Amino acid sequence: MPTSLEKLLHEAGTYLGRRATFAPAILATVVALIVFVLADHQRQARLNADERAEVAEKITSLAARLQTNLIGDIMLLQGIVAGIAVNPTMDEAEYARLSAQVLQTPSQLKIITAAPNLVVRWVYPTHGNEKVIGLDYRTDKQQHDGAMAARNSHNIVLVGPIHLVQGGEGFIARTPVYITDGRAQTFWGLLSGVIDVEKLYSDSGLTTTDLDIAISSPAASANAKNVFYGDASILDRDPMFASLDMGYGRWTIAGTPKSGWGSHNNMTVFRLAAGAVCLAVVAPMLWAGSLARSRQKTIVKLRERESDLMLARQDMEYQSLHDPLTELPNRRYLDRLLASEYLRPERTLLSLIHVDLDAFKEVNDSRGHAGGDTVLRVTASRLRDVIGPDDVAMRIGGDEFVIATRGDNPKAFVSLAHSIVRELSTPILVDGVECKVGASAGVAWQRENGNVAHLLGNADLALYEAKRQGRGQAEVFTRKLGDAARATKKLGDEIEAAIERNELVPYFQPQFDVNTHSIVGVEALVRWDHPERGILAPAQFLSVAEERGWSSAIDRLVLQRSLFELTRWDAAGMYVPRISVNVSAQRLVELANRWELSSLVFQRGRLCFELLESISFEGQSAAFQASIQNVKELGIDIEIDDFGTGHASILSLLELRPRRLKIDRQIVMPITQSTSQRRLVSSIVEIGRSQNIEIVAEGVETMEHASILRDLGCHVLQGYAFARPMSSEEFMRFYEARKQAGQHVA
Repeated sequence: MPTSLEKLLHEAGTYLGRRATFAPAILATVVALIVFVLADHQRQARLNADERAEVAEKITSLAARLQTNLIGDIMLLQGIVAGIAVNPTMDEAEYARLSAQVLQTPSQLKIITAAPNLVVRWVYPTHGNEKVIGLDYRTDKQQHDGAMAARNSHNIVLVGPIHLVQGGEGFIARTPVYITDGRAQTFWGLLSGVIDVEKLYSDSGLTTTDLDIAISSPAASANAKNVFYGDASILDRDPMFASLDMGYGRWTIAGTPKSGWGSHNNMTVFRLAAGAVCLAVVAPMLWAGSLARSRQKTIVKLRERESDLMLARQDMEYQSLHDPLTELPNRRYLDRLLASEYLRPERTLLSLIHVDLDAFKEVNDSRGHAGGDTVLRVTASRLRDVIGPDDVAMRIGGDEFVIATRGDNPKAFVSLAHSIVRELSTPILVDGVECKVGASAGVAWQRENGNVAHLLGNADLALYEAKRQGRGQAEVFTRKLGDAARATKKLGDEIEAAIERNELVPYFQPQFDVNTHSIVGVEALVRWDHPERGILAPAQFLSVAEERGWSSAIDRLVLQRSLFELTRWDAAGMYVPRISVNVSAQRLVELANRWELSSLVFQRGRLCFELLESISFEGQSAAFQASIQNVKELGIDIEIDDFGTGHASILSLLELRPRRLKIDRQIVMPITQSTSQRRLVSSIVEIGRSQNIEIVAEGVETMEHASILRDLGCHVLQGYAFARPMSSEEFMRFYEARKQAGQHVA
C-alpha cells in the first residue's frame, strides 16, 4: 500500500510540474485568445454594418427608379386626360391618335382604355384587346372597387398586379376624367392605363440586382403584407427596407444579399494576421517551456519504461499461465499449482476432475474452427458457473479441462463431477444450430498422506473408463480400475506401435463355390503378429483399437497389404477371382473423400468391401451414400457382412443394392439341428434371389452344413470345413496343394 501511495504522489507531482513549466505560456495564450476574439468580433460588427448600409443604399436606389417609372407612366396618362377634358366630344379616331402619340413615348404603358360613364368604349391598341370593349366597371366584380375608388376620390388609383380581361397580367393606373363647364365639374368617366409588369421590373433594375428583393403592399389585415414580387421568406431574413409613397399607392421594398448576410465579409486575412501576432507572442514562451521540460521528460521516460517493463513481465506471465481462447488457466498453471503451497499438508483433500468433451471433434469438423472455439468458450463459462469460488477450472488441451477442488468429503467431489457432466450435456448454440456436445469426467483425489504426483494420471484413467462406458459418464478412480486401465492403455500403446512397425498383417480364408468347391475368392482378416505373444486374433485387440480410433488405420493397412498379395499371387500363376476386405463406414467415406481409391491398383470386379449390416444402412449421411456410389463406379463390389444379426430394413437393402449377402455364422451353425434356422436361411436366400444378390454362408464347420446350404440355394461357402484363415505363404501352399491334387482352384 505505501508503495502505491508513493507512486500516486510521484505521478501527481510530475503532472503539476509539467503544468507549472508551461504556466506563463498558457496565460499568454489565454490573453492573446481574448484579444483575438474581441478584435475579431469588433471587425465583424463593422463589416456587417458596412454591408447593411450598402444594401440599404441599393434598396433606396431601386425604390427611386421604380417610383420614377410609375410617375412617368401616370404623367403620360394625365396628358390624355387633359385632351379629353379639352375635347369631351372627341371620337374614337381622335382618341386613337392621341393614345398612339402617348405610347410612342418610352414608358411601361402598353394599353390605354377609355370608359365614359364607367363603360369601356375605346381601347388602344384595339387588336388583341377586343374583349375589354363593353366592360362595365359598375358590374364587374374584379374592376368595381378600383373604379369606384378612382371616381369617388377624384384621384389616381394604382392597382395590381391583376389578371387582365384580355389575358395576361399588369398594373392598372386609373384616373377620373371631369369636364369643367364654367364652375361646375361633370364626371365624364375613367381613363385606365395598363402597365407592363415585366418591363416595369426590368426597367427599374429589379431583375439585374445582386439582391434578393420582395415588394409588398398593405393587405386587408393591419399587420399583414401582400407580397406581389419576390419570395415572402425574404421578410424573415432581417432585410433592409425602402418605401414608395406616391399618393395613389404605398409599396415597401425589402432586400437581402443573395448569398446571405456576411458571406462577403472575408475575415481570413485579418484572422491570419491576428493569429500570427498571437503566435509571435506565445511561441517564445512555449519554446522556453519546452526547454525546461526536456529535463523532466528524460526522467519520466525512464520511469515509464521501468513501469512498462514490469507490466509486460506481468502480462507475459499471465499469458504463459492462461489459455487465450477461454481465459482459463492452462496446463503450465496446473503444473505450478500441483507444486505450490496449495499441496502442503492440510486437513482437506485435493481432488482433480478431468473433463473431456465427447463430440467436440464432430462439431469442429462440421462447424469449422470458429464453431469449435464457440463450444470451448461456452464450456469454460459453464465450468465457472458450476464450480465453487475456491475451485480452479483449467483448460489443459484441445477439448480437455481439469478442475482442482478441495474438501473433506470425497462424495462432494463425485457430486461435482456429475454436476459438470450434467451441465455440459445441455446443447450449445453454434451459428444458430443446437449442437449436443456432452462430456465425460474422471475423478481422483488425494488419499490420506498420499502422494499427489500421480493424481492427474489417475483422473485420466478414470476419464478413460468413463469414455469406455459409453460417454456422458463420470467415473471414480479405484485401484482395480487403475490396474485394468493401465493394462488397456498398455495394450493400446502396443497396438499403436504395432501399426507403426507393420505387425498387423492380413490372413486369408478361402471361399468356395457351393457346387464345384473351387476357390472363388478369399476374405482378408486382420491378425497381430505379436513379437512376444505370437499371432493374436482380432478379439484380443480390435475393440481397444476401435476405442483409440485406429480402425481406419488398420483398414488401410489390411487393404494395401491384401492388394499387394493379390498381385503377388497373380505373378505366381495363382488366380484368385476376388478378395474381400472389411471396411468401416468411416473408412469408406475417408477413402472416397481423399481420392485414395483412385491410387489403388486392382482389376474391376476383383475387390470387394465388406460392410457390417448394423452400420451399413440406417441413418447414414449423404456423404456415406455418395461414397457407396463412388466405390461401385470404380468396379468395387459391396458385400453385407454378418447379415441377419443387424436391424436393416428390406427397403434400405434395396437402396444399397449390394453384390452379396454374407449370412452370419450364428445363423449358419444351428441349421443341422434347427428347422427354424434352416427356414431363416431359406428366407435370406429368397431375398437375395429376388434381388439378384449372391448369398455367402460363413461358419461352415462340417460337410453336413455345406450340403444343407447347397440345398437351400447358397452360392458361396466359407468355414473351417474347407479351410481356416492362413497367412499369404500358407495360402499359396494350400492353393498349390489343391492344384497338385487335381481339385478345382478357380
